Order: sequence, then structure tokens, then C-alpha cells
Amino acid sequence: MFCGMAVLVWMLHAAAIPGFSGMGGGAEQGLLTRLWLVAGILGVLLSHRSTLSEAGSAYLLPLAAFGVAAALFAAAGYAEHIALLVPVHLLWLLLTAAVQVALQRRRPPVRLGMLAAPDPELLPYLQERHLRPTVLSAQEPAALQQVDALVVRPEQYSALQQRVLEHAQLMNLPVVSGRLLEEELTGRVSLDDVDETWVTPAAFQTGYLPWKRFFDVFFTLVSLPVLLPLMAVVAAVVYFNSGRPILFWQERVGRGGQPFQLVKFRTMTRDSERSGPAFAKQGDQRITPVGAFLRKFRLDELPQFWNVLRGEMSIIGPRPEQWAFTVEFEESIPMYSSRHWVRPGITGWAQVTQGYTDSVGQITEKLRYDFYYVKHCSLALDLQIVWKTVMTILTGFGSR
Repeated sequence: MFCGMAVLVWMLHAAAIPGFSGMGGGAEQGLLTRLWLVAGILGVLLSHRSTLSEAGSAYLLPLAAFGVAAALFAAAGYAEHIALLVPVHLLWLLLTAAVQVALQRRRPPVRLGMLAAPDPELLPYLQERHLRPTVLSAQEPAALQQVDALVVRPEQYSALQQRVLEHAQLMNLPVVSGRLLEEELTGRVSLDDVDETWVTPAAFQTGYLPWKRFFDVFFTLVSLPVLLPLMAVVAAVVYFNSGRPILFWQERVGRGGQPFQLVKFRTMTRDSERSGPAFAKQGDQRITPVGAFLRKFRLDELPQFWNVLRGEMSIIGPRPEQWAFTVEFEESIPMYSSRHWVRPGITGWAQVTQGYTDSVGQITEKLRYDFYYVKHCSLALDLQIVWKTVMTILTGFGSR
């Protein structure tokens, strides 16, 4: 990591990238370089605490370092140089991707010993993570010597599992919970494993939540010089395309089940809710032509940074639903209200992974992603969501 940062510093000077070779005096340039190196060290600490794989943590490092560096630059009075970090960290990401591809091709697959064939749904995830499942049998306990870890399911006790588990413990072989492995691979929590005794609000409270609120306010304020002109342009486009009102206010359910008024740019006709609240469908006739463009690239969500500053929302979290839908879902979906244990977000794990939902079945699936976020809520996961959000905006994934 430190060698990589040193190579980057040398490349930046050699390429005479603006901001690193011409930031004014040598003292200023040296200070910013030292701050950037400190951000890299802190980024290592943050990425190593993530729940991601080794490769995932490698990709997370440039993102974590960027966030820390931006905060340090702003605190030191050099906020105008934050934009210069973007090409640097994009280059860092590209170098990381090249190294990871090379390592992936040379690294042998991790062999997972299993007592039954894995679910076919998991096979693509296992292949993507370079994991090779091997089914074990009671007649060949020595086969444990041919695997790197043993996958067990404590909730499905059997004599075979107990025997193999004892052999694995004697061999000091790592033992992995099948439920946690599936959760890590898919980014979802199985609702079959969730009940009111296992899931409590207190179990999901972490020391990261106060810091998360600080980051929400800090990055919103830092982004205002970019957000305000962009919102002014979008407001003008909405006004000249479909007139007033420019903003659309709607009651949503926030943290603790408390209602609040969510604000966004209007993308539908004025009488869009004449027949009551309804999900937006693909090709919905209520959406204006300009509104379709705004929704595709999530520009209609920009006013919600106002809700973030008011403490009603977070930048990242489960998407807030309308009150009418929340009442319906709480009656039909077990433990649905648990998604209200954290602040709702402008973007979130379910949005960037699953996309838009418009049915009870899809809402149930989205709840599995929301559970995963609430359970693993951390700076590392938030940075991963930020990266996926950027890709979602660029591709228009999941828009309606």
C-alpha cells in the first residue's frame, strides 16, 4: 500500500498534474502531500476493519482515503484543492483493478468443504469470489486435508456434520457458518433466520451511528457549492418544462416510524396522486419527459439533502416509504418495521443492488438487503455504496 502511494506521488510529480506540481509554494505542496499520506494510512485502517474480502478491501482503500483526505484538506483550509483528489484516486482505483486482476489470475481458488452441494443460486457468487466448493462424505474424513475451510450449518445438526466438525477442529481447519457465508456472498439476510428474539433495535446500535450523522452534515455542507448551482439548473428545467410547482413534497416514514415531509423535484404530472398513492411503473404515463431523465440519473433526489441537514434522512440508508405502503407492508411482511431503526437514505444498499421495487414480492426481497445494511452498518459499507451509487447514476440502473 505504502509503495503504491509512493509510486502515485512520483507519477503525479512526473506528469505535472495540476495541484500537485503547481499548488503554489513548496511548503504548501509538501503539507498537502503529507496530509494525503496521512489519509492513506487512515484509509488502510478503515478498509482493514471492513467485512469485505481482501479484494473488496483493496478497492475500498482509495475510496476511504479520498474521504479522509477531503476532510483533512477542508479542515486545513485547502477545500479548493479537494477536486484535485478525484483524478488521483481514479488513477489509484485503476491501478488497484489492474493489480487485482493479475493476482486473481495467479491465485489458486479457495477450496470450501461442504456437507451438501451448494444452492445453485450461490454458484455465480462463489465463482466470482474465486471459491471452489467440495462436497465431503462421512466415509472420507481425510478429504478435509484437501480443503482450505469447512462450511457448516449449526441449525441443521447431523451426525455427519458433528463427525466432520470434530476432525476439522483437530486439524485447526477454519470453520465458516453457512448462513454467514451466504449472507456475505449475496449481500442479503435470509428472512427465515430472522425473528423477534434474534433481532432487536439494541443489537444494531453501533458507535458508528454518531459519526455517520457527522459525515452526513459535513459532506452535505462541503458539497453545497456544487449542489446549489446544479439544483438551480434542474429547477429551471422543471419550471420551463412543466411549470409549477417545482418541488414535490410527500409524507414518508423515517427513523423510529416518525413521519416527515420528503422533498424532491417534481417529475410527474400535477394530478399524479389523484387516485391515491401508487408505485411508479416502467413507462408510467404520469412521468413527464424531463421527469424520466431526472429520475434515470437520480437528479430529482437532490433536494433531499435538505432532509439530511434537518436530521430526517441520511445520505445512505434504507429508502423511506410512503405511510400508506408502510402500514400495508408491516401487516404482510414480518419484521418490516426493523428497517426504521436507522435513518432512511437518499441512496442505499438495496437501491444500488436491487434497483426500484413496485410489488410486495420485490419489497420483501429489498427488506433482505435492508436487513444486511442495518446489521453491517459501517463506514466501509457506506463507502462501497457510494461507489455503487456513482455507477448506478452513470448507468441509470433501476430507474422508473
